[in-house]
Amino acid sequence: MAQSEWMVLWLCALAALLHGLSGFGFPMMSTAVLSTQLPLSLAVTLVILPCLILNLILLTAHPQYSIWQSIQHYSIRFFPLILSSLVGSLLGVKLLLWLNEGYLKLLLGMVMVLYVIDQLRQHSFTVSPSVLNMLIFGLLAGIIGGATNAMAPFLMMYLLSCQLSKTDIVIVSNLSFIASKLIQLLLLYPILVNIDEHQQLLVMLICVFAIFGVWIGGLIRQHISQQFFKNTVLILLLLLGIQALWQSYNLLEQSISLFK
Repeated sequence: MAQSEWMVLWLCALAALLHGLSGFGFPMMSTAVLSTQLPLSLAVTLVILPCLILNLILLTAHPQYSIWQSIQHYSIRFFPLILSSLVGSLLGVKLLLWLNEGYLKLLLGMVMVLYVIDQLRQHSFTVSPSVLNMLIFGLLAGIIGGATNAMAPFLMMYLLSCQLSKTDIVIVSNLSFIASKLIQLLLLYPILVNIDEHQQLLVMLICVFAIFGVWIGGLIRQHISQQFFKNTVLILLLLLGIQALWQSYNLLEQSISLFK
């Protein structure tokens, strides 16, 4: 393993720690980190299995429900959001396979930077918690998530507007992530089964580091300032977003063609 790959693994562990604390962050951050070393389509593919593992772990967040009870309860309550995110993910993966990577990295960078800017505002952008908004934001989150794994910003804008408990937000967001990951797994399976032995080892290590990170995040959730940690991660997201924009600029300088 190269030194740069060990750095990627520790950044993935940090992303998982954030995910353990707040219920989101791992797909977006880990994809941004991996895409600095690999093509975006391969980066998205390599984090599918680690993401699914973390999503399933966080479905146990409710103190009174089992995983199956959580799936039943929240799937019924937020069915339009989960369904629209699934449909959006299907469209997003198609974009990942068809569009020039430069435009996708531009989208990834813009979403991350705009999300950070919005979170630093005194009054973040909010929407009314209606079924129509559930469908709109689920679809947008699915499209962005399917193409770049940056699904969380649109989900959070909607879920935070609903005045839900932290536990509810964690479980609903991770159910939507699971729907997106299953679509990605189905459509990107040919890429996944053709990765080489070194990339297989990288996937397994990402899983180990991610499980370790989310476990640590769960342990310290009640013992540190959430605001301090959130600000630290927002800085990291901003830097990764700027990196994605820079890569997009370099790629589009080589070819401005919309499609691959």
